[in-house]
Amino acid sequence: MNTRSSHTIAEPEVLPPPTSTPAIDPGIREELLAQADERGQVTVHCRFSTPWGTRLRVWPGTYLICRTTGHRSALLHAEGISWYPAWMPVPAGTISFTLVFAPLPDGCTVFDLIEEIPEPGGFMVSGMVRNGSDLYDVEV
Repeated sequence: MNTRSSHTIAEPEVLPPPTSTPAIDPGIREELLAQADERGQVTVHCRFSTPWGTRLRVWPGTYLICRTTGHRSALLHAEGISWYPAWMPVPAGTISFTLVFAPLPDGCTVFDLIEEIPEPGGFMVSGMVRNGSDLYDVEV
């Protein structure tokens, strides 16, 4: 007895390759290429919680400091937080922002994140253990 299915399985639709590359603004293209070329940067994803709301900003005097050598890796870029002197209002709850730093020395295994400012309340996360990806998540 021959049992054949009366229904067929449709072949997936194969789309042709794009005929052209989408145009990218030259300034944005150069910025993307520069970012892709950066090696060794350290990225710290930060969370900040407040039960009643506050204001927040990051100072240029924010560093990753190697505990072995004292080397300071400067803050290069901040995303999701305003730079001193501007304040960013933060409602009650938790916000996230990202800080990108210059590379740490090759031999650095433990470092601190320190915002050196001339007033109380700077960020500080002590004893961060270096990992292979140089991507970190911290609560500040």
